[in-house]
Amino acid sequence: MQANPDHRFHPIFKWFEEWCNDEFRHGEAFALLMKSDPKLTSGRNIYWIKFFLTAVYATMYVRDHQRPAFHEALGVDPDWYAHEVYTKTSELSKQIFPITLDIEHPRWQPLLIALQKANVDIDRAAKQGGLGGKIKGVFARARAASAFVRLMFIPAVKNEVPASTRLEPCY
Repeated sequence: MQANPDHRFHPIFKWFEEWCNDEFRHGEAFALLMKSDPKLTSGRNIYWIKFFLTAVYATMYVRDHQRPAFHEALGVDPDWYAHEVYTKTSELSKQIFPITLDIEHPRWQPLLIALQKANVDIDRAAKQGGLGGKIKGVFARARAASAFVRLMFIPAVKNEVPASTRLEPCY
C-alpha cells in the first residue's frame, strides 16, 4: 500500500500498517503461549502444526481467488500475493514451529490450484441444486479433500527454533 498509494481505493488502507503491527503483536502472544509448554511444538503435535499451517495457507489461497475484482483493484496478482504471504509467514513461523511447509515443492502450487478449482465446482453445484447438483457437489468435495490431503503429504521442512520468544518481523 505504501509503494502504490494510488491503489488505496478505500480509506481503511491508510491504517494498513497499524493493522499489520497489531496482528504481529497477536502473533507474539501466540508464540509465548506455544513456547510456554514445549510439548505443544513436539511429538505428535508436529502433525497438528502441519495441519494448521496447511489449512491456513490453503484457505487463504481459495478465499483470495474468490475475489478477483478486489485483487484487480489493488493491482495485485493473487498467486504472486499468496506466495509472498506464504514466504513471509513461513519465515515468521520458523521462530515458533520446528517445521515449515515446503511452498517451493513442485506439487505445492498445482495442488492449491486443484483445491481452488474444486471449490469453484462446489459453489456451482450448490447453485445448480437438485440431484445433479448434489452429486456434482459430492465429487467436488472429494476432489477438494484429495487435494488437501496431498498437500499434507508434501514433506515439511525442519528447522531449529530459536530460544528467544521475541518474534522478529520478516516484512
